[in-house]
Amino acid sequence: EGACVLVLETLESAQRRGARIYAEVLGYGVSCDASHITASDVNGIARAIRMAHEMAGVRPEQIDYISAHGTGTILNDLNEVKAIREVFGDHLPPISSIKSMIGHSFGAASAIGLAACALAITRGFIPPTINHLVPDPELDIDCVPNIARECELNIVQNNAFAFGGNNAIVILGRNSNGA
Repeated sequence: EGACVLVLETLESAQRRGARIYAEVLGYGVSCDASHITASDVNGIARAIRMAHEMAGVRPEQIDYISAHGTGTILNDLNEVKAIREVFGDHLPPISSIKSMIGHSFGAASAIGLAACALAITRGFIPPTINHLVPDPELDIDCVPNIARECELNIVQNNAFAFGGNNAIVILGRNSNGA
């Protein structure tokens, strides 16, 4: 198991107290397809992604990086990539999973992924998928194999799924107010 705490506050409050702002929450989307206890549903995931993009006011081509739920299981990873392709078409940004480094911490996995996204924006890198030896031809993605990649990130997407078909997508952006 693991734990993660994220502090969210209004921009005005953070600026007033001189806080370091790692990222800005631009939007989110949630869905619950309830089609299977553990198998992710492609349509439910795609619906949550579209909702997040709409709330954030972004188009798929503006997403610089996707932090995948990426459990490393054949069915989950394949369905996640199918859902991403349904929204993004064939023009996918880099997609990696920090679970390759920390394991699956169940309840904290999504928060840890979001924290990694905020750090990636702030520090200018894409986290790698480590221990990657053989690409899965069915996925055909840039999984940022084994080594972090320096990259300016402005908008990132964090995918999170839970038992029973619960899907949550959060879109983070670089703080546009220069704080």
